[in-house]
Amino acid sequence: MSEERSAGWPTVEEAREAMKEGKGAGIKVAVIDSGVDATHPRLSKMRLVDSVGFDESGGSVNVVEGAGTDSYGHGTAVADIIHRLAPEAEIGSFRVIDARSLSRTHLICAGVNEAIKRGYHVLNCSFGCRGLAKFIMPYKDWADRAWLQNIHVVAACSNTDSSEAEWPAHFANVFGVDLADSETDDIYFNPDHMVNFSARGENVEVAWMGGGVQLQTGTSFAAPLISAHISRILSVYPNTAPSMMHTILSNLSEPWHPGLSPDW
Repeated sequence: MSEERSAGWPTVEEAREAMKEGKGAGIKVAVIDSGVDATHPRLSKMRLVDSVGFDESGGSVNVVEGAGTDSYGHGTAVADIIHRLAPEAEIGSFRVIDARSLSRTHLICAGVNEAIKRGYHVLNCSFGCRGLAKFIMPYKDWADRAWLQNIHVVAACSNTDSSEAEWPAHFANVFGVDLADSETDDIYFNPDHMVNFSARGENVEVAWMGGGVQLQTGTSFAAPLISAHISRILSVYPNTAPSMMHTILSNLSEPWHPGLSPDW
């Protein structure tokens, strides 16, 4: 639904209806990842509005237009999940992860900062960083700036233990996402954890490089489901701030229970 219903924040019931009816129209979602293969058959109707890579030279990071093609497959999978649930959302590919599924803090920060600069409403960050404060603080800088600019940051937590501090998922102003062993697109909420939200991330069929599909498991594939739901609500109520969206999603979510833990 592309037509806005209200300039203000929705009630929980209005948001519930928007999450059912909204399709992501008018909302820009940045996939900060390994790139997106927009030629994949499952993405043929997706609108890719940016395809950006980053080149390091002379001690600086430069933006390279048209270089956001997928180097690994991970970003294409993330875009596929978002597109399935929010088909009218505009996707931007910001390639910061290489063919080994590795990256560095300064590249990730460059990708996120570029997406913020270009006016994206949702930043999907299916990655995490652990380490010293010198690595963490650059993440906090852009996470705080996104919060103040009403940009919704969604981040995957550790695949091994959601209580293990990993950034940006463990920042309180970020929608940290764990995976649930679920067969539905429901959102689950656990108020007793820093990573409050969880969604289906076990054996998810996703688009991959080469035009095929794979079954993938991980928090990386739960996070874009949350990004898509946020996009659906924003497409009807675009002025909903991240602070209010946290409250809305916690009220719309199903309660977490131990049966949702994956049996790895």
